[in-house]
Amino acid sequence: MSERISFVIPRHLKKSLKELQALTGDDQSTLLRKLVDKGLSEAKMDIAIDRYIKEKASLEQSSVIAGVSLWKFLDEMRSRNVALKYSMADAESEISRVIKRTR
Repeated sequence: MSERISFVIPRHLKKSLKELQALTGDDQSTLLRKLVDKGLSEAKMDIAIDRYIKEKASLEQSSVIAGVSLWKFLDEMRSRNVALKYSMADAESEISRVIKRTR
């Protein structure tokens, strides 16, 4: 279900929007929906990575915040050169879980 919202944008953004419309062939509403969707996805990823870096969220929690799979989240972290924070305790816990599953 869609809901109508309205907002005011500066002239320079309106000009950029028209330029993008000419390039994509999309009508204004369609283009704005695509841009908002992309912006929200990027914002969620930025927030998720920031929370992971600040140790406010685990790797799994961060991937959920970003709305992507753990593997896609790891790929994005790699592309941004974000170091993986994985302690020896995390590794031991993971190994224990794998061993229990294989028994």
